[in-house]
Amino acid sequence: MHLYEERCNQNGCPMKVVECIDNRDIIVEFQDVYKAKVKTSYSNFKRGIVRNPYYPTVCGVGISGNKYPIVENGQQVREYDIWLRILNRCFNKELKKKQPTYQNVTCCKEWLLYENFYEWLHSQDNFDKWLNSKRWAVYKDIFVTRNKIYSPEMCCLVPQNVNCLFLKREAERGKYPIGVRYRDGKYLAVCRNPFLDKAVELGYYSTPEKAFQAYKSYKEDIIKQVAKIEYENGNITRKCYEAMMNYEVEIDD
Repeated sequence: MHLYEERCNQNGCPMKVVECIDNRDIIVEFQDVYKAKVKTSYSNFKRGIVRNPYYPTVCGVGISGNKYPIVENGQQVREYDIWLRILNRCFNKELKKKQPTYQNVTCCKEWLLYENFYEWLHSQDNFDKWLNSKRWAVYKDIFVTRNKIYSPEMCCLVPQNVNCLFLKREAERGKYPIGVRYRDGKYLAVCRNPFLDKAVELGYYSTPEKAFQAYKSYKEDIIKQVAKIEYENGNITRKCYEAMMNYEVEIDD
């Protein structure tokens, strides 16, 4: 064993012995921009089985790192769990086949490193509420309609009732615009009202476009009502509130 001895691990990551007490206790430093130090044995070093925490192992692109916890008290921390879910939506080909709504969804380069996502989460004003309630979400579609990129600029933390306002349920829609059903030779406008906890029939119209306009007006009013309540309760940020107040439902949603 030699101090500063170098070799690559099984993933091809260059590493160097930077500290050594004996054959069972050495410190290896990976020779990349992150310079992660890992405690291991000389035997593992020689066999190349020392894991680089900054090698992309999540969906082939995500880097877990070693700066922040992944597991606490035997359970995966919530920050890491959500990060894994986002990367799977963006890069898991099998999941995209099962969930067509994720087909063109991707993630910014910054969030491919867990540490950056973790720090963004903890910087949010309503982080504690998100952390302490499972009925919250990291949502990407409020600031820009039909946004396909998970990024710090496009995402916000919202309670589940806000998240549900923007779900499209495309598989259930059929060939008509969102909020429109064909019944008895006419077009019926229907919108779910979360305050009544039911779908409300808004009337019959001669064209799907007219029915959609009725749905659009009703839906946007619901979004504004929810925005006011959640902002007053301190559950959403000012930026999120303003985006919801200005949100427009499109016929091709």
